[in-house]
Amino acid sequence: MTTDQYRREYAEHLIEQCKKGHMTRRQLLVRASVFGLSATVAGQMLAACGESEETATPTASGLPEPVMGGTIKLIGPAPITDPDPVTIYDQGGIVLVYQFLEYLIDLDNNNGLKPKLAESWTPSETGDVWTFNLRQGVTFNDGSPFEAEDVITSIERVLDPENGSGALSQLSGVLSPGGARAVDQYTVEFTLDKPYVDFPYMVSSGNYNTAILSRTYKGDIVNNPVGTGPFMLQDYVTKQKAVFVKNPTYWGKDAQGRQLPYLDGMEYTMVEDNSAQNLQLQSGAVDVQPQTVFQGAQALFGDPNLRVDIYPGTGIREVAFNVNVEPWKDNKALRQAVAYCLDREAINQALYDGRSNIGHDTFWDPTVFAGSPALPAERAQDYDMAKQLLSDAGYPDGLDITLTHAKYLENPQYAQLIQEQCKPAGINVKLDQLSYEAYYAGDDADYYGTTPWLNAAMTITEWGSRPAPGIYAAAMLLPDAVWSSSHWNNPEWVGLFDQYQSTADEASRSDIAAQLSSIQQDDTPILLAFYITQLRTQKKNVYGIQGPGLVLLRPQPGLHDRVRPTTDD
Repeated sequence: MTTDQYRREYAEHLIEQCKKGHMTRRQLLVRASVFGLSATVAGQMLAACGESEETATPTASGLPEPVMGGTIKLIGPAPITDPDPVTIYDQGGIVLVYQFLEYLIDLDNNNGLKPKLAESWTPSETGDVWTFNLRQGVTFNDGSPFEAEDVITSIERVLDPENGSGALSQLSGVLSPGGARAVDQYTVEFTLDKPYVDFPYMVSSGNYNTAILSRTYKGDIVNNPVGTGPFMLQDYVTKQKAVFVKNPTYWGKDAQGRQLPYLDGMEYTMVEDNSAQNLQLQSGAVDVQPQTVFQGAQALFGDPNLRVDIYPGTGIREVAFNVNVEPWKDNKALRQAVAYCLDREAINQALYDGRSNIGHDTFWDPTVFAGSPALPAERAQDYDMAKQLLSDAGYPDGLDITLTHAKYLENPQYAQLIQEQCKPAGINVKLDQLSYEAYYAGDDADYYGTTPWLNAAMTITEWGSRPAPGIYAAAMLLPDAVWSSSHWNNPEWVGLFDQYQSTADEASRSDIAAQLSSIQQDDTPILLAFYITQLRTQKKNVYGIQGPGLVLLRPQPGLHDRVRPTTDD
């Protein structure tokens, strides 16, 4: 069977699943995008599915025409260290490098995939070879051409364990060093270790360490900010600000053929404290806060000069039990006991005014990721169950535990809620609050073995949105995942996940997902009490800053970016 025949059969399979009601039209579009089917083909597939009552995605036709020129001012936390795109993991570093670096593939607001530096991608019939056709005529901002060799060196760089890239958590066991080769100047072929139907997500902006760097990159991105993106880094002052200017040779154009970006520049002001960020917004000193924390931000909703956008997200606050240490080691009942102490509805109300989706300690949640199987069970607060599980775990009289977290976003408030809700069951939670920098600090010689967020007994860690449940799972639940705070290793689950990764048939894939979900919830290596609805605040004359989550928080050079020049304010 040829590749084209395989793709046609897969398209027919998706249409059949949609007609049977096993997937939504939106989910069909997402799965079609993963297999590299064009927007035209996807539209034909929707037509073949028949009429639908699903709400259409709003169009941009009602937005004002873009205004050319001007500078936009963003505010957010500083990078923990001078950012390196190969290893970045914090909001400040991610927002900064995303202004001048790009990926093979971008995410849309529905977690579908759309071409960026790759114009198209195609799987083999067996799903273990993927061919990417690159965009031609693109140059880096130093004038050098973007070609297949740049993709090869970028991927090899994150695959090298010596470089400590978080991308290796998701690519380990999927793509090995030497698995990418240049077919020609503008074609790259990835030969995987095993069939993997979600591989395009691995080289998208959903895996943010896979940004494409020049083949000559030797490190120190701040002093050598070479990329293909719409802006160029002009000035960087550690812990204070970053200044960007328009890339005059940027390859992108809008639907009317106008050169992108519309803006002349961008400034990113670095302020860790959320309240201080909010005050600068209200004073008019800055234009955009890419990630707004609901706690303390109520005044922003009523400010006549600001607009708070609310949009779907899949971000989480992972509460991890380090199963390598006491009291969590070999003690599933104790982990479950903590889970049954949580009043998830009350937590959602307190932290997010009820706006977020309730989580039930599994990534395969149909309210968050369309197409996921039904939940194994909905977990609600049950102190009788918690006390019984405590007794089963060997702690009939209760116990003391320590919860480590950063003073960042709403993590302190979440920690206090966990503390309060565990107390009636006899679980006394001591809070160990660290600064943002200290929580993510570690020894250079052994970062992953020394940093608190990966080694403390129980932690709260913020994760930006991921486009699919398997992407989350690969990043934190596999035994060789470098970002695993739980250090969980369940061989049955690992074997099933391997099957899940390689299965293209959606019905079979859903059956495997149901088993994965059940094991994850039952073993409870982590708590997932909610999936966060994202907030972003901007002046009312700013439009077009898009993205479903942290990994896309940047002023994308899209059709309706519009900022009144700051000199007019």
